[in-house]
Amino acid sequence: MTIAVALEPNGRILRVTFVDPWNVDEMLAAFAETERHLNAATQTLHMLVDMTQAVRTTHGALRAREAPILRHPMGGEIAVFGVNLSGRILAETVLRLARFKRAHFFETEAEARAYLSKLIAEETTA
Repeated sequence: MTIAVALEPNGRILRVTFVDPWNVDEMLAAFAETERHLNAATQTLHMLVDMTQAVRTTHGALRAREAPILRHPMGGEIAVFGVNLSGRILAETVLRLARFKRAHFFETEAEARAYLSKLIAEETTA
């Protein structure tokens, strides 16, 4: 599978990695796995999306607006890194259609992780 979903050891970050060539069926399968993690979560679950190995846009990618994290009560912020310009434009369009405002784009994994780590630390102290 060219889309991998893994819950990180801290139990608060769900990492999703896209690798070309990926397709919509794989994306929908990843959504099912994501939803299982969200349903089992006892705290807000944030998503770290790695697009460094996905440089092309796949037909049907607009279906990303069906992603469970966009509507699930345990879904938190999304931090995307490594996405090219056309992918970012597509992602921003999908997020606008879904009326989701908790997604952020970063150049590097370190920047994305720092953002999510800060959020988790704030949630822990609140």
